[in-house]
Amino acid sequence: MHPLFIYCAGGFGQEVMDVARRRNQAAKTWTDIFFLDDVCERADRYGARVFKFDAAREWIAAQGGEVVIAHGEPAAKQAIAARLAAHDIALGTVVDTSTIVADTASLGPGTIITPLCSISSNVVLERNVSVNTSSIVGHDIHVGEGSVISSMVNIGGHCRVGRGTYIGMGSLIKEGLSIGQEVIIGMGSVVYHDIPDGMIALGNPARPMRKNEDKKVFK
Repeated sequence: MHPLFIYCAGGFGQEVMDVARRRNQAAKTWTDIFFLDDVCERADRYGARVFKFDAAREWIAAQGGEVVIAHGEPAAKQAIAARLAAHDIALGTVVDTSTIVADTASLGPGTIITPLCSISSNVVLERNVSVNTSSIVGHDIHVGEGSVISSMVNIGGHCRVGRGTYIGMGSLIKEGLSIGQEVIIGMGSVVYHDIPDGMIALGNPARPMRKNEDKKVFK
């Protein structure tokens, strides 16, 4: 066994820390759980030691370890993943004990799934995907690398979600749709039609409103 480093010690990082602690209590998976954060100046946060990147890299090189990326911005998640890959640092997987994951689902390295989610049959979550509390990912869905599914989202079966896409809280996605890459679906949207790459869409029914030019969800 080796430690888990949660990259980013903000609010979502603390939620992921709770998930990892529950997982470790149910079945010892990691020797310890730390934060890895580039901007936090504290040595300890939320009861866990905080490492800077270089210190974490040296620890992992010497003693082993894996990382999950607890950032809510798809573009930031992808940039951090590229930084880790450049240093041959492995991504781990953190899934809450309350979540239901079908035996036929495939979870890529770096997957984070928080409480009370349902990941159904033949789902594919690529690398570095986050699925937040009480979301439903229906059967035969493919979610691209670095995407973020917020809380209480329901995605109907046979949908495809492109890489680097953000689906906002409480959104509903009709079955069989294609949501492009680097898309932002606004909070509470109801999506009845395909959304092309690089668009911001919102409303009921959701419509593409403008291009996702700055790749920022939280402004």
